Parts: sequence; structure tokens; C-alpha cells
Amino acid sequence: MEKINRRNALGVVARWSAASFIPFSWLLEGCSEDSNPSLLNHEYQSLLAVIVEIILPETPTSPGAKEANVQHFIGLIVEDCYELERKDRIIIGLNQLLRSGFLDLTAEKQYDIIAELDEEANSPTSTTPSYFKDIKSLTQWGYFSSKIGIMEGLRYNPIPGSYKGCVPYTNEIAWY
Repeated sequence: MEKINRRNALGVVARWSAASFIPFSWLLEGCSEDSNPSLLNHEYQSLLAVIVEIILPETPTSPGAKEANVQHFIGLIVEDCYELERKDRIIIGLNQLLRSGFLDLTAEKQYDIIAELDEEANSPTSTTPSYFKDIKSLTQWGYFSSKIGIMEGLRYNPIPGSYKGCVPYTNEIAWY
């Protein structure tokens, strides 16, 4: 056992004193209400679920983007990976849809609005970046990198047969 002398005692007191000045407010940051809008909240997630299902809908042979939880993927990527300007552009665009009552419209009207946004985003005269292009590309990325998208949407074959390069193409599914 080490003998305590004045030098050791002063060292312990100095370390404890220094530690008492460290602000521990960062421990509670996750508990505070943030004024910044988050794409992970319920309202945005509901809106994104409708949009991704219109972009990649469920068909008789494959599930849709909503079933693959692409709306959560979009929220996470935008929140964690996009720079502030791009994130703000997406949030402003989604807020415009929410304020216009998009979620209260019929499915046909929702589809028409998304078709208009897609047409505007891909217009050759468009000079400003479109939030819808980001959402559409994130929808495709999220769906085709999800387990549902790979296994059921693309009909992934984990054990492919041998390659036969000279077989004539007869309009079968190309990813088989």
C-alpha cells in the first residue's frame, strides 16, 4: 500500500477539482427538445411512406418500398449524411406537401402530385436542384439495398447456375 504524503494528496485534490469543472450538460443533450425538424418524426415518416410507395409500389410479384421501410432509410441518410443545405431543401419540399394537405388527398390525387413533381424535377428547363430527385434516388437506393428489395424485388438467386453466354434472349427477366 502506497504511503500518502502531501504531494500525493495535493495531486488527488487537483485531479478531482479539475474534473468538477467539466460541464456534463452534454450527457443530457439527447433528452432536450430540439427546434430543428427531423425526418425521423412521425409526420415526416408518414409522408415519406406514402411517397416511397408511389415511387416503388407493391406489385403482385414484389413488395413495395413502404414494406421495405425505405422511409426510415431516407430519414437516417438525410439526417446523418447530407449537408445542411441539401437537408433543408428536402425538409422545405416536404413541408410544402404537408401544408397543402397531401396526406388527406385521395390516392389518385397523391399520385398526380408525385407525377408532377417528377416531371418538374426531370424537366430540361429546370435550373434549381429538386428535393424530389433526392427522395427518388434515395428510395431506389434504399429499396434495392434492403433485404426485401434484393430477395423479392430483384428475385436474387444466391446460387446461380453456370454462365451460358450464347443462349438466345427470349424476354425473360434480365436479372435472373
